[in-house]
Amino acid sequence: METYKSLEIWTAQTLCDLGILASVISCLLHIGRPYFERILSRFTLRVAADLWWMMYVLLRDGSLFLAVLFGFLNLNLDLMADIKIGLPFIPFGTVALAAALAVKVFHNTEDINKAFRFTTYLVVIGGVFNIVGYVFVMEGPGSEYAVAQTAFWQTLHSWRSNKNPELSVMTFYSSFLMLSVIGVFAVVKAVRLYSKLIKEGSKNVQS
Repeated sequence: METYKSLEIWTAQTLCDLGILASVISCLLHIGRPYFERILSRFTLRVAADLWWMMYVLLRDGSLFLAVLFGFLNLNLDLMADIKIGLPFIPFGTVALAAALAVKVFHNTEDINKAFRFTTYLVVIGGVFNIVGYVFVMEGPGSEYAVAQTAFWQTLHSWRSNKNPELSVMTFYSSFLMLSVIGVFAVVKAVRLYSKLIKEGSKNVQS
C-alpha cells in the first residue's frame, strides 16, 4: 500500500512539473512568433513553409493543451495534500492557460488581431505564474541555506499545498469556480456555433 501511495505521489508531482515546463515552452513559443515568421519567409518551397508553420503551431498549441491538462489533473484537494504545489500561483496559472485555450478554440488567433494579443497575454501570465510558483514556492531554498530561515522564504514555503491546507482549500474553490466559468463559456460558444451551422445547412438544402 505504501509503495502504491509513493508511486501515486511521484507520478502526480512529475505531471505537475511537466505541466509547468509545458506552460513555459508554450509561453516562449507564443512570444517567439516573429522568429518563426522570419524563418518562414525564407523558405522558397511551399511544402517546406507549410511543414515549418505546422510544426510551430503543433508545438505551441500542443504544449498549451498539455499544460492545461496536467494542471487540471493536479487541481484536487487529495493530491494537493500529498504533493507540493505553489499556491496560489500554479492553480491560477492553469486558469489563465485554460482561458487562453478556450479563446483559441472559438476565435481566430492566427492573425495578428485582438484575440491573438489577448491569448498571448493570458499565456504569458500563466507561464509567469507557473515560474514564480515553481521557483519561489515549490523549489525555494532548503534548510542547507541560511537564507531559508528568513521571514520571506519561510512565508513562501508555507504556501506549499502540502503545508497549508487552508490556503489549498481557498485556492481550490476559487480556481475551480473560474474554470467552471470558462467551461460554461466554451459550452455556450459551441452550442451557438453548432446551431448556426445547422441553420445554414438547412437554408442551403432548401435553396
